[in-house]
Amino acid sequence: MNQATPSTTAPPAKPLPIPSELAQPFWDALRRNELHLQRCDSCGFFNHPPRICCPQCHGHALTWTKVEPRGTVYSYTIVHRPPVPAFKADVPYAAALVEIVGTNAKLLSNLIAPLDQLRIGMPVEVVFDPVNSNISLFRFRPQAADLTTESR
Repeated sequence: MNQATPSTTAPPAKPLPIPSELAQPFWDALRRNELHLQRCDSCGFFNHPPRICCPQCHGHALTWTKVEPRGTVYSYTIVHRPPVPAFKADVPYAAALVEIVGTNAKLLSNLIAPLDQLRIGMPVEVVFDPVNSNISLFRFRPQAADLTTESR
């Protein structure tokens, strides 16, 4: 007779990005706690994700440019069903599309905040999360002043 034994298996590891050669400067900047985006030298358009040419003017002169790690929530959703088993313990969580200050770019990532306080237009800042020696991720959180204002 087989008896079931309690499982001591660790939860599955979360998948990590595998940077392409084209996107490597973005990931290198995150490791330095900086946010860099590709900017067209011809028209000034910010590309994200990185491309080999500008989607606005089709120019090929693109420069990695340090940008402010701040923005405003353009849209968000509350994730209730994990995309893969490794995220099961995290649900529910917020995923937000954020307009980065001083650019035309929008970045998608987790928004670390009480779910009942989320709103479109909320000012946020980037939180850098070094996962290992090769990869740092970025997430968003409300700017400190915004949380103070909300709690009044």
